Amino acid sequence: MISKNLFFKLIRQDLKKRIWCPIVMFIALFLVLEVRLLMATEDMLNHPDAYAYDLVTFVREDFFGRDMAMLSVVICGAAFLCGISGFAYLHAKTQIDLYHSLPVSRSQLFWSKYISGILQFFLPFVIHTLICAGIAAGRNAFAIGTISSIAVYIGLELLVFLLAYSVSVIAAELTGNMIIAILGTGVLFSYSAIITILVTILFHRFFQSYAVYGRRLGIWISDGVWCFSPLSMILKLFSSPNNTTMEEAEKLYKYDVSYVWFFIMAVVVYSLAAYFIYRKRASEAAGRAIAFGAAEPVIKAMVVIPCSYYIAYFFSVISSDTVSDGWFLFGLIFGFVVLCVLMEIIFRLDIRGAFLHKKQFVFNAVCVALLFIVLKYDVTGYDTYVPADAQIQSCAVSIQQLMPLAQNVRVNEFGVHYLNADEYRMANMEIQGNPSVMELARKAAKEQLAFRYFDYYEGIEESPEYIETLDRQENYRSIAFGYKLLNGKTVYREYYIDIADADTIGLLSDIFGDHDYKIGATPLFNDNWKITFESVYCKNNFQEDSIKLMPDMQSELIETYQQEYMQLTLDTVMHVVPLGTIEFIGEFNVFYSGEMYVYPQFTRTIALLREYGFDMEEKLTADDGATISVQKNNYGETDIVSYTDREQIQQILDNVISEEFSWDISSFAGFFDKQYTVLIHFDAEDSRHSNYYCFMEGQIPDFVK
Repeated sequence: MISKNLFFKLIRQDLKKRIWCPIVMFIALFLVLEVRLLMATEDMLNHPDAYAYDLVTFVREDFFGRDMAMLSVVICGAAFLCGISGFAYLHAKTQIDLYHSLPVSRSQLFWSKYISGILQFFLPFVIHTLICAGIAAGRNAFAIGTISSIAVYIGLELLVFLLAYSVSVIAAELTGNMIIAILGTGVLFSYSAIITILVTILFHRFFQSYAVYGRRLGIWISDGVWCFSPLSMILKLFSSPNNTTMEEAEKLYKYDVSYVWFFIMAVVVYSLAAYFIYRKRASEAAGRAIAFGAAEPVIKAMVVIPCSYYIAYFFSVISSDTVSDGWFLFGLIFGFVVLCVLMEIIFRLDIRGAFLHKKQFVFNAVCVALLFIVLKYDVTGYDTYVPADAQIQSCAVSIQQLMPLAQNVRVNEFGVHYLNADEYRMANMEIQGNPSVMELARKAAKEQLAFRYFDYYEGIEESPEYIETLDRQENYRSIAFGYKLLNGKTVYREYYIDIADADTIGLLSDIFGDHDYKIGATPLFNDNWKITFESVYCKNNFQEDSIKLMPDMQSELIETYQQEYMQLTLDTVMHVVPLGTIEFIGEFNVFYSGEMYVYPQFTRTIALLREYGFDMEEKLTADDGATISVQKNNYGETDIVSYTDREQIQQILDNVISEEFSWDISSFAGFFDKQYTVLIHFDAEDSRHSNYYCFMEGQIPDFVK
């Protein structure tokens, strides 16, 4: 007869037997909770002006809020320790015989061990959390709202622990050896993240048009790969997409509420999977590499195929010719053979088993070869894909290197929401009804322009082929498309276009002049962001100043600038020299959207700025006390000439433009001459600072030449 009390007795005995485990937890959590809280609050009390928030906000929103992501690293380590140590007896035949001889069902035996491992973490964690709450209360940093933050804090970290803990238990159950169980835990814990990285690497290498925007935490999470391993799921829980709306940006550095329920379901599924695998595991599996023979070929394929491509990529990266397939293929073949032999030795625990299971070897080899063929020859048509007009809801276009206006906004006390120009456009632009967009996309996909790289040799600079290729590629510019489809998906592609081609520049001009493009490419014009700016930072060719404006003056300036900017054409950008830039500065000196150009055609904006205290048309004269040095850019030798003659200085001043202006539009504007670099010096006590300039095309004074 099975004793009901034996179940709880097993839990108590396991806690006593592994008392070292909660002790380790207690020490580790003390260091990462109480000690860190004391350090942080002490620093805030000593330097209150260095923080944009008070102690109460820090404890509620940061320590018991946004900091959960960092603590999850420690939690996962604790889960691994509890899981592996709790079910290590499965790897010893004598211990299995002992446990299975007890008058308790296998279900009760599993759940007693499982619950014991949870308690060994959960009890120390709750105790330390409550102590931290007491420390916060003792420093007047506790509020009623903090209670709910603590409850969420404990609940989410328990979910993280249970997910990682269940995977560790599954790894112990699937194997019959401690070392292999540890390796298996690492694979199961991070497998989907590993696949995501590999997909990114291979797509970048084989597909010219591959582009990704809005990916969470770099390359660790992708919408194209199912997040089924704990690492990917935890990263997704505690991260937000890069390209996001204002409402989503307000939640920055918090957990993803919409993902919590999916996370809970995953915890339940992994816990039940651990239970059913335990029920099916044979006692005789102790000492084997893999407890279930049927899982062996699956595990081999899951490990050998992706790892072979990682090794292939490694060889291609360390070779002198990174774009060639020679070393990639060598690494692929070499890595595949070595991995197959190694896996056989691990599973057999005997070197004599290195060349067993030849059918599995052939099957995996065919899979590796087929994948290479699909990638190499673009069998799926990835690079040439352009959706049909009937499939598209709207399209986002990022003409890269053309006025890249990033967005930089403080959304709360703890974070600044930053989107680079490409991410901002992909998130906010929706062009509809402009046939030039899809016509240019199809033209670029069909032409498949790509940069050609040469192996250097003595005299290559004089080779006609080399010269012709460089001259042609000098006009290549990148452009990205975000196809927002009717089925809810967004497909990204990036191409190279040739701006020396008349048809291409015509289509590009039509896109640049599109109202939806201008609105979606300029953060200042997006109505979703209602921000009061601290000041407006103005620059012209020689002067710069920050002017304070009242909210109504800011609105008038933005409205006036927008009206004139909407009339700006690509032809003007390419052929007209701008007068200067304006840039709006938000709270805590955060530059909002980058420098926006003011052209001579913006007469009302220029007049308004002059009324507010900054003259865009103001020039520097030789009488302003500046000296000038001119350096010839001959790439190897330094040849600098200084000028002090007033007439020569004035002639130079009349024909130069600040390199700060040329930076964002030099790829499209054709009025810069890069043969010389001009440095204008001011006296040390002068408020104006020295700056670098270049001559305008065809306006280099003869005495400089």
